[in-house]
Amino acid sequence: MPHSALPATPGSAVVTIELAGCGSKAELLARIATAMRFPAWFGHNWDALADCLTDLSWMPAPSYVLELRHLDELRKSAPEVARTLLEILAEAAAFWEDQGIGFSVVDTTGADGTDG
Repeated sequence: MPHSALPATPGSAVVTIELAGCGSKAELLARIATAMRFPAWFGHNWDALADCLTDLSWMPAPSYVLELRHLDELRKSAPEVARTLLEILAEAAAFWEDQGIGFSVVDTTGADGTDG
């Protein structure tokens, strides 16, 4: 799905997280930290991920869209890691909803397993 088709409002922070070839928690957290420009204090663990996703003070925006590319690959190679990631993202979305700020997570892998 091209950026123009993502559910974003003008000024939204749209972040693409490439998951192709990602098969571990450490690699996943590193990719997210890089894509979202996490601060130096990011601790590279699940709690730190949750903390950063509910802070985002370094990238203020009216809403956030996280594009997860090739999530299917992570689900296959590290299903528990994928499950935990999605739980944390759902908690972050609920947090931002309570603040009146949009936080969307979009899996842009097509139903046939292709990017789309």
